[in-house]
Amino acid sequence: MRISKVILVACGLLVGLYLLVILTLSQSLHAFNRDNSNVNLQQLDQRDVVQLDNHWANWLLHYDIVEDEQNTYAVLSKAGFQLNAVSLNHILSNVMLFSNLPLLLLGGFAIGMPFYITRRQKKNLDASLEVVNNETNKLLAAFNITPPNVEQQNTVSKLSLALIELNKQINDQQHKNFISQHQDKLTGLIDRHAYLHHLQSQLEQAQALKKRQALLFIDLDGFKQVNDSFGHSFGDEVLIQVAQRLTTVVRNRKLSHLAASLGLELNLSRLGGDEFSIFIENLNDDNLAIEVAQNVLQEIEGDFVLGNKLIKIGASIGIAVYPDSAANPNTLLQMADVAMYRAKTDGRGIYRVYSPEMGNKMRRYHYLLEEMRLAMTSNSFSLSFQPIVNVNDFSIDYFECLVRWHHPIEGSIPPAEFIPIAEDSNLILELGNWILLEACRQMAAWYNAGMNKVRISVNISGVQLSHIPLYDWVMDTINKVGLPPKALLLEITETCFIEASEKVIADLEKLRESGVLIAIDDFGTGFSSLSTLANLPVDVIKIDKLFIDQANINPKYEKILNSISGLGKTLDLKIVAEGVETAPQFELVKKLGIDCIQGYLISRPETSKDVGSKMISQNINYIAMTGTGVYAPQADKAPAPVVQIKAG
Repeated sequence: MRISKVILVACGLLVGLYLLVILTLSQSLHAFNRDNSNVNLQQLDQRDVVQLDNHWANWLLHYDIVEDEQNTYAVLSKAGFQLNAVSLNHILSNVMLFSNLPLLLLGGFAIGMPFYITRRQKKNLDASLEVVNNETNKLLAAFNITPPNVEQQNTVSKLSLALIELNKQINDQQHKNFISQHQDKLTGLIDRHAYLHHLQSQLEQAQALKKRQALLFIDLDGFKQVNDSFGHSFGDEVLIQVAQRLTTVVRNRKLSHLAASLGLELNLSRLGGDEFSIFIENLNDDNLAIEVAQNVLQEIEGDFVLGNKLIKIGASIGIAVYPDSAANPNTLLQMADVAMYRAKTDGRGIYRVYSPEMGNKMRRYHYLLEEMRLAMTSNSFSLSFQPIVNVNDFSIDYFECLVRWHHPIEGSIPPAEFIPIAEDSNLILELGNWILLEACRQMAAWYNAGMNKVRISVNISGVQLSHIPLYDWVMDTINKVGLPPKALLLEITETCFIEASEKVIADLEKLRESGVLIAIDDFGTGFSSLSTLANLPVDVIKIDKLFIDQANINPKYEKILNSISGLGKTLDLKIVAEGVETAPQFELVKKLGIDCIQGYLISRPETSKDVGSKMISQNINYIAMTGTGVYAPQADKAPAPVVQIKAG
């Protein structure tokens, strides 16, 4: 390409020069001939000269060219044998150069200067393009791009192909970044922000078209136990499989709404953690949301196979309907969340549809949560102590420590109301630290006063088991207050035992080896098998109050109590009956061979001051001899047998 341009320019210069010479010579000779000038004009005899037909001047002039022995001439005119001629040397040296010199210079400049400018511009352009091309190559290398190889490429074509590839790469990266900003990286579902944005547009359309819509808030049951037992990698795999199953539900129920440009499902989202949500755009039938919820429950309750392990979880679902429950995305999601919490409260593995009454309960929940945080900083909590006594002589086996909350406005708030909130919000961790420390401190005081055969019992929640290194926590606390391990008993509900990790079981074993006793609380409500019970690190079984209440009414409950008592003797476990409030209940549990009782028949929970006044002040001698005290039944409820007090 470059060679052809050079040839073209050269040819142009030659043609221009040729025309210039012809013009100059022709004009000069024509002037000689026209003006009959005799300057350097010579008379020649035709017979003395030779005509030249192939001379170079023939290419430039329209005159005959002749030659004698000395010079070459251009014939201007002819008369017979007489020739009027002028020497070619004279024409070239005098006539042409002096008569048309400005024209010659101007022509040369006019022809040469554009060529020079063009060459300089092309050189500068090539240099600039080379710089741009080098920078472009650096960008290509940074993005690891190899442009297509085309034959006979020049700098411009290479640069053009490189820019095309870079533009593709940038568009792809922008697309990926946009998806990344709106997609949950683990499950591939859209995240909470993108989901709320989609809900906003859908609710606006629903308002204009007077449509009803619904939202499902899905929270997994038992997912924390999977993480604690098998590790977060197993938990992540469960979340991925849950997302796949929910995607199947959305597709099969024809609820899908795909974003064409992104390829993402907009009606299904992972909100965070183990929370998911499904949006129903057209709620033509109120039962549709319920049917979808039932499908979801059925899908999630199926077995999850992870490697060689089989894992079972469940889900609790809350349903909120637009416009009945709320009119904007955040509120609609919040109301579905409220309904989901009701489903968990009502037993888990079920769904609930939002109602205004649930909203009142949620407001109460958040109110008490904030008040509990204030109560922790203002020391508004206190401890009460309820004795557990032997059925034969009413000697104190241990005191159960119970937390109490006296609100400055509402007065006493029952533990059944605030403990679940504390557990759900993890505030139980801070509260539990305070309870264990204060209980051990109080027991250390009683122990030093002579009650060295009595233990203090502290309830441990499942949240504490999941978040706290149990052995280190307990041992650090009792060492801090100077309480021996044998003076402490930990009560853990049957359900917590079933869900406990191997680490928790190992910590319980270490505590037992140190002298701390372990009790199963609320036994009979957690559906644990006898084989599981035989392998648990426990020393005490506390029978739930339900069995005591029903034993004198329903013979089957009495048989169950009898079986539990026999089981305790077989496994060398101490059996405690909770909720003994009447003399007939006392007589029954004693007849069945149950070791200890706890309940209003003996005493309500009392403050440490009342316990100290009743026990140490009035029974100092007995405590000194036995290391324990006696709590006799209340006079109006006392059983018939006379209490036998044994010393030593």
